[in-house]
Formats: sequence, structure tokens, C-alpha cells
Amino acid sequence: MSQPYYMKNLFFLIFSVFLFSIPSVGQQFEVGPMVNYDRTSFNVPDSSFIVIGGPGGGSEGSRTTGFETNFSLGAYGTYYFHEHFGLAAEIYYTETSATEFQDNVFKSLNIIPYITAELWNTNIYLNLGGGFAYMLDTPEFEGDFSVTDEAIRTFDIPIKMAVNYRITDIITIDVGIHTSATRVVKDEITRVHHYLGIKVPLNRILSKG
Repeated sequence: MSQPYYMKNLFFLIFSVFLFSIPSVGQQFEVGPMVNYDRTSFNVPDSSFIVIGGPGGGSEGSRTTGFETNFSLGAYGTYYFHEHFGLAAEIYYTETSATEFQDNVFKSLNIIPYITAELWNTNIYLNLGGGFAYMLDTPEFEGDFSVTDEAIRTFDIPIKMAVNYRITDIITIDVGIHTSATRVVKDEITRVHHYLGIKVPLNRILSKG
């Protein structure tokens, strides 16, 4: 299927989330849009150094393949079940590319549930979670890095580790990393995103209107 088809469905999904982000939603909920500025890369095995430890005594190291700029677009929701704790989830579209991989790009739809906990009364929250990413489009891997079609996976498991600053009922500023717990190319490649993002609690803003 073409990329415009996927984007159309993604925007419909986000619009549907907004539709239910109405003032009648309880004040313990936040729902709204999110956007991230990403610096993306891939981790690949590197036999030039060995990581010491583990049952085998050592293992092959890894390296990143150069960072490129991408953007993530989606929606999020958070349920604050306690003054300082919440359960949250985000769904977003993103692309992963790297300098060394040239035009090889993974396009994915990601769903990540996570927990969020405030550090005392600072409005600073720690986030930790993991989810599922489905590859909407995978690259041909033309060029120096040769990969067979059978080795490319259609999904991986992204892990979220982040710190955010929450201005209640206005905006949340998010800084963190999304890194894969599984390889998107068998025995070879994992995705990694370092990001700066914003989340807007649309239902809270509408409830004050």
C-alpha cells in the first residue's frame, strides 16, 4: 500500500482521538496530539571491540551509523490515578534513517504504553515503558550494506525512557530515547531515536473554553 494511504488512516485515527477529547472527560485524564523532533540512527554489530561479561565471557560490540533528523506525529493519553503517578500510552507515525544507510528508511506505526511518575512536586516526570511497532514500509538496502528480504522484520519492540516537564493543562515537554529491544533486521540492526517532543492536553484546554 502507498504511504499516502497509511498517512490518511493515521490522521483519521488522531482525529478520532481528538473527537473523544471533550470537556466531559474526567480531570484525571489527558488526551491530545504529540509531535517529536527525532535524531534517528541504527545500531549495528561491530567486531572491532568486544563487550566483556556474561556466561560466554564476552560478546561482539555495536555502534551507531550516524544520526539524521526525522519527525514523529501522533496522539497520546494519560490517566493520573494518583497525584504523582499515571498510566499513559502514545501512538505515532515515524521514520528511522541513518547517515551511513543513505536512502534506506523504515517507516513505522508505534504504540507504546508506559508509566509516568513525578519527582516530588517538581512537575518533572520520569517515563518508562515498552510497546509494539509495525513497519509500514521497509527499505531495499541497496548499496554497501546488503540485507536479504527474509532478514527484514515487519515489527519490533520499542522501549521508551524519558523525562518530561508538565505545565498542567497547557503543554508537556518531553526529552528521551526510543530504542528497540528486538532487531528489525535479523542479527543485524536495531532502531534508535533520541527526541525532543511536545504533548498538548487538548481535552483539558477545551474544558476551560
